[in-house]
Amino acid sequence: MRLVIFDVDGTIVDSAAHVVETAQEVFRKNGFEIPAGEDIRSGIGLNLEIIMQQLLKTEDDALGRRLAQEYRDEFNKKVEAGSINERIYDGAFETIEKLGQQDQTLLGIATGKHLRGVHRLFRDYDFGHHFQTLQTPDNNPSKPHPGMVNTAMSETGADASKTVMIGDTSYDMAMAKAAGVRALGVNWGYHDHATLRKNGADMVIDHYSQLIDAIDKLTGQSNA
Repeated sequence: MRLVIFDVDGTIVDSAAHVVETAQEVFRKNGFEIPAGEDIRSGIGLNLEIIMQQLLKTEDDALGRRLAQEYRDEFNKKVEAGSINERIYDGAFETIEKLGQQDQTLLGIATGKHLRGVHRLFRDYDFGHHFQTLQTPDNNPSKPHPGMVNTAMSETGADASKTVMIGDTSYDMAMAKAAGVRALGVNWGYHDHATLRKNGADMVIDHYSQLIDAIDKLTGQSNA
């Protein structure tokens, strides 16, 4: 069996606009200097508390936790009001469906998004049944700590040599390397090709149409 682990934000779903808007609203309401959109996007993938501390340039854990909770509350209000529409990238649904139908492929999630957000995505796009393991900040340390990948392998019984982590940020690539698995970067998210390579990507692809072939090459195994 091989294990294919997906990041979510910037890899499966393009959520940057909503993330930036909500984070800026929280900073504005608290009277803090509003961070640039690029600074917010560059932190997507980390635990929200860490992102807040980085944007504030502070080591105040309590403040980071408070702003992170305010962000979640604001984001959830938007979800309930129907104003959040997280668009999945072209080809994501079809590719996940194909991988999910392969007898020797197990699928997992390793994301900075909380479990509630993952379940919402699955409800919206109806591909959650393909995933055997879900790793989020609810019960794991933040990327690039290898905990999410290690737990995913433990839950599925997969070997590191047959495990691929797919993501769009340096945090995903560094997490993969720390866990001793292959790192597949995608060039449609929030960190560029050079950054992904610099942080350990074994391969970088430009479109979902290339993803299954890349997984086959990295694992030395085809499940067509």
